[in-house]
Order: sequence, then structure tokens, then C-alpha cells
Amino acid sequence: MGMTPQQFFESFVEPNRWDYHETPGDIRRAFNAAVSASHLADHYFTYYKKYDSEKVKLHENIGKFVEFLSIETEGAFRDIRSMSNAYKHLYNTNGPSAKYESINSCGSIERLELQEDSEIEEIEEGFIEAEDRESRLTVIFRRKDGTKGEFFPSLEKVLTYFREKLYENS
Repeated sequence: MGMTPQQFFESFVEPNRWDYHETPGDIRRAFNAAVSASHLADHYFTYYKKYDSEKVKLHENIGKFVEFLSIETEGAFRDIRSMSNAYKHLYNTNGPSAKYESINSCGSIERLELQEDSEIEEIEEGFIEAEDRESRLTVIFRRKDGTKGEFFPSLEKVLTYFREKLYENS
């Protein structure tokens, strides 16, 4: 039968989330968390298409499922999947999947220092070293439309959605 979506979640997605949480300014760890969360959708869709098609019957293909997840998570899944693809493919501007992406290149993902009262929209581009306890490092991304988002809240929204889906009958 292979690995279930729950096993994938517990073996890859959660540990990558913990790794990022341990070092929240680390782009590599953010990327690893984004990749595993993105692939969870592929794993979930493919697994249930084969073993319990009722769970994914409303989605004719993975693209429609990705679109559904993006709506259900208020765009957070689109950001996570786009971040995963931005480093994997470097520049995602063409092809059929481009309509599902909100981030178009790895240059759109940065490590920044946030002061406690900083808003992401106000942050200047570039890297700022953390020097005091009133700040924190984080990974942010710039969407195609120019807005910025913080990685961890987007990841948490996606993982909360999947936790509920994976364990709803437990």
C-alpha cells in the first residue's frame, strides 16, 4: 500500500516545520518545509485517488486540487507551493502551472530582521542583521502582485488545514 498521507505528514512535513521553527531566518529550512508541504498535496491527491477516491472525487486532477487548497487556505497554499517551485525551477513564468503560482523566482524570497512593531509591507528589501532582542529573523516572500508575505504564518495555515483533513475521523 505504501506510505499513507498521515505517515508522510508525520515523517517529512512536521519535522521540516520543526526545523524551520528552530531557526526561523533560515531560507534552506523554509524551502525544505515548503517542499514537503507542497508535496503533501500531491501525495494526498494521488494516494486517495487510488485508495479512497471519495476524498478527492470533486477534483478531476492535481491542478484543480491545488486550486481548491489555495482557496481553502486563503492563498497560503499557493504561496507555499510557489515558494517550493521558485527554488526548484528558479523562474516560473511560463507553462500551464504558472496560473497557480504567486511567487515567480527565488529572488523573491529573502531573510529579514523584523522589529517587534514592523509590518512586512514597510520593510525595505535586502538583508538586515539581527543585533538586539527586540527583533527576530524571518523569511518573507514577494508575490507577483507586489505584496509581501511571511513564510511561517502561511506554512502554519496550510499545515493546520492538512492536520484537520488527515485526522478528521480520528
